[in-house]
Amino acid sequence: MSLRASDVVAGDGNARIFEGGYRPYRGIRLGVGHSVWALARHTIERIMGLKRPARYKVLPFLAVLIAYLPAIAFIGIVALAPPGGGRRILDFVPGPGRYYGFITAAIILFATLAAPEALCPDKRSRFLGVYLASPLNRTTYLLAKAIAVGTVLLLVTLGPPLLLLIGLALQNHGPNGFSDFMGTLGQILVAGVSLSLMFGAISLAVPSLTDRRALASAGSLLLILGSGAITGTVTFGLKGPRNVLALALNRLPFELALRIFTLPGLPTGPEREFGAHSPPLSTAVVVGASVAVTAVAAAVTWWRVVGLEVTR
Repeated sequence: MSLRASDVVAGDGNARIFEGGYRPYRGIRLGVGHSVWALARHTIERIMGLKRPARYKVLPFLAVLIAYLPAIAFIGIVALAPPGGGRRILDFVPGPGRYYGFITAAIILFATLAAPEALCPDKRSRFLGVYLASPLNRTTYLLAKAIAVGTVLLLVTLGPPLLLLIGLALQNHGPNGFSDFMGTLGQILVAGVSLSLMFGAISLAVPSLTDRRALASAGSLLLILGSGAITGTVTFGLKGPRNVLALALNRLPFELALRIFTLPGLPTGPEREFGAHSPPLSTAVVVGASVAVTAVAAAVTWWRVVGLEVTR
């Protein structure tokens, strides 16, 4: 005789299961693409501190604000300048191509904060196995994380120069004519995406090696700034070849941005010492080094994530 649930009384307070049953999921399956998007959206929220206590929002929003403040200041200067001082103002206010020089620290700071929040919590909590139980595999998992980091980096690599362009155009101090405006807009889009890809790849490499966010942020910052110090020592202190400067990660992305805007590159030595014999790095060297650095950093991250052991 079979027992019903209503016939069983656990007098000692211990519940007992007499039968178990399972039903297959018959709902709509949204596929891998939706899983990638859902994980990317969740990662973006985590990086920016959304749906988290206020202390997690301070640093990311502060870094983004720092990136926009110079653009707001330049637009305000142009708007409040007297009509006769337009030429002097234009000489002082940088164009979108030169604007990255004012927000270098904000971009580097934001990149070193964003990537550890994307990878380290999953590694530390050993949550990767849960994601792999979904339609995601290791490659699509890493793709979602890369999309999230690249998207938030666009806030500081694309948004500020775009705001500057629009603000100057509204004050009649922007590009001359529609074609020039669209050309500059295209350069901003290419430069913003390129810097986002480079800094995203570089800043994800170090967090892929550790599960501690503070260590990953410090390591990424040390890698970016330390490469500049080492290459500077080799080039200027030891009189090495100038092309070594292409390996300075705090310099290379902004060199690439200048090339995209068809502007002269950064000098490769102190003017008082090198004078006219201090030409910028060639465009071929800058582009080649940018592609190589991005590819190597992405390969390191992929290698570490693919080889990550899943324990649960």
